[in-house]
Amino acid sequence: MTAVHDDSLASPQPAPRNRNFVLFAVAQCASFTGAWAQKTAVGWLTWELTHSPAWVGAVALSDLIAALWVAPLAGAVADRSNPYRLIWFTQALTVVNCCIIWFLVAAGLASPWLLLAWAVADSTLQGFNQPVRMLVTGALAPEGRISQAIAANSIAVNVARTAGPAIAGLLIVKAGVESVFLFNALSFAVVFAALLHVRRWIDRPALAPRSARLSGEVLAGFRYIRTEPSIAMLFVLTISFSLLARPFTELFPALAGGSFGGGPQMLAMLMSAQGLGAFVGASWMLRRQSTPALVRISYGAALGIAVALIAFSFAESALFALPLIAIAGLFHVVCNIAMQSMAQSLSLPAMRGRVLALYTLIFRAAPALGAFVLGWLAEWFDLQVMIGIAAGLFAIVVVAALPSARRIYFGERT
Repeated sequence: MTAVHDDSLASPQPAPRNRNFVLFAVAQCASFTGAWAQKTAVGWLTWELTHSPAWVGAVALSDLIAALWVAPLAGAVADRSNPYRLIWFTQALTVVNCCIIWFLVAAGLASPWLLLAWAVADSTLQGFNQPVRMLVTGALAPEGRISQAIAANSIAVNVARTAGPAIAGLLIVKAGVESVFLFNALSFAVVFAALLHVRRWIDRPALAPRSARLSGEVLAGFRYIRTEPSIAMLFVLTISFSLLARPFTELFPALAGGSFGGGPQMLAMLMSAQGLGAFVGASWMLRRQSTPALVRISYGAALGIAVALIAFSFAESALFALPLIAIAGLFHVVCNIAMQSMAQSLSLPAMRGRVLALYTLIFRAAPALGAFVLGWLAEWFDLQVMIGIAAGLFAIVVVAALPSARRIYFGERT
């Protein structure tokens, strides 16, 4: 039996203070705002260059393609590297990449194929940066406060998701699309300043040895996730959540235009409702949570989002649909924060980068697959009904997994 235990990420002395992860979250908010602004600009630039929806989709898909091969490798690299040096290096390369696309667009040299190649390079850099950024977030949290640090980071993401596109739109109108890339490059100055401030807590030797081949370390990560009961159980929940419950946000355009017969305003209302719920959920998770509490919260929130989406499948008007989407958004972010906190606290320090990298890969790739399947089925069946059925299947998986979860995490006999 594997019982739950609290295990904070090993970090140099002295122990980090609460304000460290708050400072890092604020810096990340600035960087995320630039990233969301850039994402908006890339989509618009692709349209300007091609006037082709297929090209817009191809450039957007580059993010997923890069993630599929980068994530397992990036996790092993993160475990074998000094976190401070690796995050500094990946962030610096990202700034260089921003400056390259800024120069190409400003000089009138951008083309669809160049933009696609640049997008793949940018996604690759982000793939290497993400696991080490998550490791730094955990390292800056005092013992028992990992969930609070992740919640603060989640709030930063939600604020940036709203502010970034708005800033991009203003810059495109006033200064041209190339100015957005320069804005994103400049936003990293805040991150570099924060990294210098917290260096003493994250500048440490790698926790995994470099004696083994990198390919062997990648395979060891998969083997660890499969054979460690507490981590394997977590990934069962993560995969089912990402495939069956999480895809509702990707389907907002089809819901707005099809199920509710609206337009951009309805789409904006759905996104705003989900964002409001996510913000409330992340704010609630700022409370200190023990690891056993995180297990209960993750399974409780999983059932919560399933119930909310099942109820949403019966909503015939925006009056009922929007509050249910807000509730689903709340449970979505609570479940994500709880599961990510479990991935940090339950995994061995030398394996943590690989666990977080694969967790992130599932959280990025599986919703896209789930949304594709639900969208394809919606050609023959009602989309809301399909979302409700998927949520019902997810609830069945969660309920069926509860006895094993109680045995693995709490040592209870069933």
